[in-house]
Amino acid sequence: MSDKPIKNKTTESTVIKHTVDGFSVPKELHNGFSLGDVVVEPDLGLIIRNSERHHVAPKAMEILLFLAANNCEIVSREQILSFGWGDTKASKTNITHIISEIRHALDDHKECPTYIQTIPRKGYRMMQPTLAKPSSGLFGFTDDYENQPPANTRWRLTLSIFKSSRLFKASAAYVLISWVLLQVFSIVLPVFNAPSWGVKFATLILIVGFPLVISYQWLKELKFKRQHLISKANKAKFFYQQLFVDSFFVCIVLSVIYYLSTHLITFIEVEAEQQTSIESSILTVEVVDNAVAVLSFNIQNSSTNGEQLPEYVVSGLQEELINYLAQKPSFKVASMRATNALETDANIDVIKGRLGVRYILEGKAKYEQNKIIVNTSLIDSVSGFQVWGVETKGELTKILSLYAELSRKVVSALHLLVPDNNDQLSNNQNSMPTTNFEAYDAYLQGKNEYRKTKSINSLMTAESLFNIALKLDPEFIKASAALCLTYLDLYLLGKDPQHYAKGVEVCDLTASYKSESVDSYLSLGKLNMIRGKQQDAIKYLEQALAINNQATDVIATLAEVYFNLEDKDKAEELYLRAIELEPAYWRNHYQFGIFLHYTGQYERAVSQFNKVNLLNDNVANSYNALGGAYFLMMDWENASVAWSKALAIEPSALTYSNLATSLFFLKQFDNAAEIYLQGSKLTPNDNTIWANLGEAYKYSATQNNKAFGAFNKALELALQKEIINPKNESIQSQIARYYSELDQCSVADSYAQTVLNKLPTDPYIFYSLSLMYLNCDRIIDAEYMIENTIKLGYPKELLLADPQFLVYKEQLSKLFNN
Repeated sequence: MSDKPIKNKTTESTVIKHTVDGFSVPKELHNGFSLGDVVVEPDLGLIIRNSERHHVAPKAMEILLFLAANNCEIVSREQILSFGWGDTKASKTNITHIISEIRHALDDHKECPTYIQTIPRKGYRMMQPTLAKPSSGLFGFTDDYENQPPANTRWRLTLSIFKSSRLFKASAAYVLISWVLLQVFSIVLPVFNAPSWGVKFATLILIVGFPLVISYQWLKELKFKRQHLISKANKAKFFYQQLFVDSFFVCIVLSVIYYLSTHLITFIEVEAEQQTSIESSILTVEVVDNAVAVLSFNIQNSSTNGEQLPEYVVSGLQEELINYLAQKPSFKVASMRATNALETDANIDVIKGRLGVRYILEGKAKYEQNKIIVNTSLIDSVSGFQVWGVETKGELTKILSLYAELSRKVVSALHLLVPDNNDQLSNNQNSMPTTNFEAYDAYLQGKNEYRKTKSINSLMTAESLFNIALKLDPEFIKASAALCLTYLDLYLLGKDPQHYAKGVEVCDLTASYKSESVDSYLSLGKLNMIRGKQQDAIKYLEQALAINNQATDVIATLAEVYFNLEDKDKAEELYLRAIELEPAYWRNHYQFGIFLHYTGQYERAVSQFNKVNLLNDNVANSYNALGGAYFLMMDWENASVAWSKALAIEPSALTYSNLATSLFFLKQFDNAAEIYLQGSKLTPNDNTIWANLGEAYKYSATQNNKAFGAFNKALELALQKEIINPKNESIQSQIARYYSELDQCSVADSYAQTVLNKLPTDPYIFYSLSLMYLNCDRIIDAEYMIENTIKLGYPKELLLADPQFLVYKEQLSKLFNN
């Protein structure tokens, strides 16, 4: 490039029309000139920058000519107005707009200018000298390039070629777009339950597509440049230099792609194998010759009279058959929950593998001419043949007789098919639970509601139906036991003492009948567990297991009792036994995951919750617990995804509370308080959520005056729970902490000593007491509580991130390092 300055000679033949105080723009400038690395073509209205053309409006080009012609001297705004508009009184906003347009074309910046400098209260100055226009070739180099000094020529040439290459720009654009797509995939794919390796697979596709894109762009660019290549040696040299640079770049890209692709394929295969391993651990069960599964019966509604058979009647048929078969020691029957957890279109091999049964009982029911017609068949899962079938008819008002007749026929058929049993057929049939059809009808509907997700709404509906059944038949023991369990579940979910009181009343009624049934003993065992009478709970639950030692809901409740007694080994043994008996039932994995969560085994808990989601992807509590485990593992991203899924399935106070806690840890106290309030509306009797709300208010800069009221509400609710279970150490530690928040440290200390005398092993108890002692300025005692909190499994990193301990972060760090 020639760096000769253009002389500003003014002759009559070179003067253009615009003049300012005798100044004129040289005609040579109209033929083109350079400003640094930029070429200006005034007659064409173009600015060539980085081998790219940018069009400039005529008025902007005139002002650029005027600034360039003044050779780095300051030009006032009045001079620009006079030159460009012929009137010094014209609006100065015209200048601002034009200068902005010129800067945009030059890729210049007002704050850090390279070309046009703004001089406050004086005007503007062109910072680059006006030079002669270069004679450029295709790649932006002059024809006399070979005559220039050789210093740094090779590096300048290579850098310029690489900078001007469209291949590099296309690669950068592809990488940017791929990054954006991967961010979208990481958010969208979990929502659609894509496999965990889905994002890696998408990354692999984008990586494989990269060489295709750059190859297309490379060939396109080479074709274009070959068409414009002329015979001059130096330009041919530039072409082949460009080819070499691009080839080198492509080789590097292909090497990186090969490395990434092979590793991604390995990661995908490993994750797929892990997923298959989890599924196989659930699906594989050894077949038992005397085991039978009763599938849900299909409904075939008649199209002639328009009458339909109620769904709960058919589901009751399945339940009664399972209960009847469970009373026969010669047979083993898969539970209703495990059976219904199967896919609707599961084939015989899947049923056999999941449940380990030799025989499969299935059927269909329809309602015609005021008659229920049930067609039932038995299938041998080993051979795949149907080995027995029968049709049973009955009236809707005599559904109990229909159940009894069908149960007897099924048992007789199984006795013929399973010869190695010692059970003798009895002429004494077990009495039906009630003789009142309307009562039994309401009971079946209630059980249908109770078996759903066990949300507060479904439990309230079940409560209403069980009450109807008991009103029709006050001695209906099965309905009484079911109502007792419903009230207890409502209390555990909503913390409403009224539900607990009703549950006690109904459970006492159930006990007065002295009925020896699994449901009765289970309800009484659960009641005593909530009361804190763990030994009485064990007695009732063991009586239930004496009737049916494979009742997994009884085994899981017994495991919870031993956990309350701090016998963690016995509790884990029972949870694993329940999973062994019903590996395909999601609730067994869920309850074991909760146990692992409370004992600080978060990674094992995550594994169990993932199994739950694999078996049943519609359990909000499982996703909520999964998010809690991830949160305690400091995995904020996966916790947020799990909680979002839980809310999408069914909003709950616990999920709202967890989301608010994550905001609390991020010090977004006002947002946390708002979400805690939403949760309190769902469960207004939960002391924990009110305490969490008090913490958010306490640290809020604008709402800290509300903290006292929230903690006072939490204390009131906790004291009500203490009346129900006065031996609960966790409740007592919470009460101690609430008193400290209300500046009643003497009462708080009394509760703390009561708890410590029992030698607790729950880290959350010591967590509450550490906050209590910090509130009461007893730092040494607080440090002791914190040490025990960490020793018992509470994550040290989470404690350091807790805003409630930030003031003592330095002391805690020293404490942990010692």
